[in-house]
Amino acid sequence: MVKIGRVRYLNTLPLFYAWDESRVKLVEGVPSELVKMLRENLIQGGIVSSIEYLLKEEEYRLVPNISISSRIKACSVVILSKKPIHSINKLYLTQDSMTSQALALYIVRRVYKANPDIVKTREEADAVLLIGDEALKEANRWPYLYDLGEEWYKLYKLPFVFALFIVKKWAPQWLDEYIEGQCKASKEKFFKDLEEGKLHIEGYTDTFLKQYFSECLHYELNTAERESLKLFKEILIKENIL
Repeated sequence: MVKIGRVRYLNTLPLFYAWDESRVKLVEGVPSELVKMLRENLIQGGIVSSIEYLLKEEEYRLVPNISISSRIKACSVVILSKKPIHSINKLYLTQDSMTSQALALYIVRRVYKANPDIVKTREEADAVLLIGDEALKEANRWPYLYDLGEEWYKLYKLPFVFALFIVKKWAPQWLDEYIEGQCKASKEKFFKDLEEGKLHIEGYTDTFLKQYFSECLHYELNTAERESLKLFKEILIKENIL
């Protein structure tokens, strides 16, 4: 059976809310783990860090019309700091997402002109890059918060594309349309249930869920998102962040 990677973060829920798994098996992991599984051919596709596609476009097919992108704020991709970002000395980068790592380094080094040491543990850092549910839970516990989606938008007035749905070039041809259809149906049911007050997730208020999914994230891949991806790739190459 074809295996598809999914991330069990709150931000991916709309894409996987109502999947028919009769033709595929969903395999869970953080974005970096799914990339590793893709590279080792343990899964045939998945929602993964956009940088993987930008690095190796020749190895993948891009499933149309799907991304995880910020509108202005991302809300769950943040640098949390004990001091203003231009003053940080030691930065911890989560290992869960290559895209967020690269964007964080660009924002810190090129935009804020800081050059912190990259440390291996959160305990020795005065600033940390966190993503997903962990970022949401930690956000109010630090004196300074820098939302990476918002930082990108301030620079370029574009959404930032954190994740794409990709499949291996050798995967069955029917898979792209199947994934697109499943995600479309899932999003429609998810947002209908959210609007009607039928969606309840432990640890989050209904008000927060509506705000998060209406003001922070969206799941399309249109002209602005493609322009943003192109710009991000140019920056990665120019700044030698890769």
